[in-house]
Amino acid sequence: MRDMKNVWMFCLCVVLLIGSWMISDVTKSIAAYGDSATHNTAQIASILVTISNELNGLNDKKASEDKQIFDAAEAAEYLGIAEQILAKLLDSKDIPALQINSIYRFSKRALDEWVYEQSKKHTIYQK
Repeated sequence: MRDMKNVWMFCLCVVLLIGSWMISDVTKSIAAYGDSATHNTAQIASILVTISNELNGLNDKKASEDKQIFDAAEAAEYLGIAEQILAKLLDSKDIPALQINSIYRFSKRALDEWVYEQSKKHTIYQK
């Protein structure tokens, strides 16, 4: 009877050991899947943020293309120059602008024509 008890105890220990190993293996698999899913989700989120930023940039660019009157910052951006260079051009009255009180406004059409005329003359502006 005592031998039978020992055999049952041994079998119970083996079953517990195998069960523990199986649970450990499943837990590792779940953790690996979770890390993979989290990584994939982070990659997708990063791509979506990049796409969103690109679309916002295109919307901003489209809005500036549709706009007909610019302030100084917008005019400088439209021309692709620093605001300091635009200020020098304003001081020398080399660029078409309308001053209302202390605020300058720039017509997109006038800027386009000015750029065209300057390019025909091969004018060089430096800082």
